[in-house]
Amino acid sequence: MHRVHRIVRAIEGLIVAAVIGTVALVSRAIDATIGLVGRLSDRFDAKLADLARDSKARHRREGRRQIDPISLD
Repeated sequence: MHRVHRIVRAIEGLIVAAVIGTVALVSRAIDATIGLVGRLSDRFDAKLADLARDSKARHRREGRRQIDPISLD
């Protein structure tokens, strides 16, 4: 009976370790995904800022008036 109890406790320990490992792995994957999305967002923002600068410069060169995005004037 004592052996069965030790085997059951060992199996429980393995199950707990597997669950903890799985949770840690999923947490790490989520952290990596958040980091990747953050870097991609920063790159996207930088590209949009470059496009906006180029657009403003082109409008100035062509003598076109900029539209105010708030009042649309």
